[in-house]
Amino acid sequence: MSDVRESLEIQAVACRRLGSVQYADLLDAMVLDHDRGGPISTLLAGRTDRPVHDALPLRLLGAVHHAALDGRAPELAARFPSCDGDGGTISLTTVYDTIARLGSFVDDALGRGVQTNEVGRSLCHLAVANWLPSLGIDEFDWWEVGASAGLNLSFDRYAADTGHGILGHEGSSLTFPPSMFAAPPRVSEPARCIDRLGCDPDPVDLERDSVRLESFVWPDQVERRARLLAAIAITRPLHHRVDRASADEWIAERLADSSDSSDSFDRPAVVFHSIVWQYMAPEVRARFRDSLVTAGSRGRRLVWARMEPAGEKADLRADVWSNGTVSRHHLADVGYHGQNFDWFERPLSD
Repeated sequence: MSDVRESLEIQAVACRRLGSVQYADLLDAMVLDHDRGGPISTLLAGRTDRPVHDALPLRLLGAVHHAALDGRAPELAARFPSCDGDGGTISLTTVYDTIARLGSFVDDALGRGVQTNEVGRSLCHLAVANWLPSLGIDEFDWWEVGASAGLNLSFDRYAADTGHGILGHEGSSLTFPPSMFAAPPRVSEPARCIDRLGCDPDPVDLERDSVRLESFVWPDQVERRARLLAAIAITRPLHHRVDRASADEWIAERLADSSDSSDSFDRPAVVFHSIVWQYMAPEVRARFRDSLVTAGSRGRRLVWARMEPAGEKADLRADVWSNGTVSRHHLADVGYHGQNFDWFERPLSD
């Protein structure tokens, strides 16, 4: 099986499991077309050495959805609910015609990473802030890797109704319902975020390119898109800082900068990423991890929290350094869009 075909097949299964029938059906058609040597095999061949890890099918689908959203693909817009379309089956021929007509735009999109900035994942941020006081942490800085447009840096401006209390900002225009939780955390007074920064290899400018974020939300998932638009409206005036940088270099710089300031050194930093690890090159992952381990072992107070793939769901884990020693925790399992958030917080042994 070719890596490209595998990427199409895996993404089709994922889209169907996560409720996007339109994309699942379209991707199934692309798999069949690839098997008979159709245009999809030529279009995607050689685009990346890691089509599965780089989510190559989502790059392509994001490009055609972008064209529908900005008016360049009215034939697709007529089908996409995100464009007030009828939700009907998407013709593979129509997709190929759009790709042929917008060749350079699609080529550029296939060379750029996926930028979902999925705001459902901010449930992890809210839950971690709620959990930190149990570690004796009342104030913290938040450093997010793969922050995209910085939407999830606004996490404490959002709210989540657990059914037993509110996490975050009660009354927010972006409030997650109790149905997002399989098992919510017990709501307590959260730790307070003092400073927040992000980095991304290709950050999205909300003033100029917010449609790019919309394009990566699957067009038949109307609730996800509504959450995204609410998050954009909240975040745009806040002007969060998201540096264009590689994760390993950026975290090394942050740790060096904070060591020059006694206030920021004494205040714990939460280093967070979600569905980012797979996109990092192995040497970047190694340098990133080594920077955290070295700083934590030398006495820097750190929490390395991450939501990363663990099969059909992701898991939320945290390594906590205090006084040079580390403890490890499996905090929750969670769906890739934040759904079915299942909090259980258990310590892990080495």
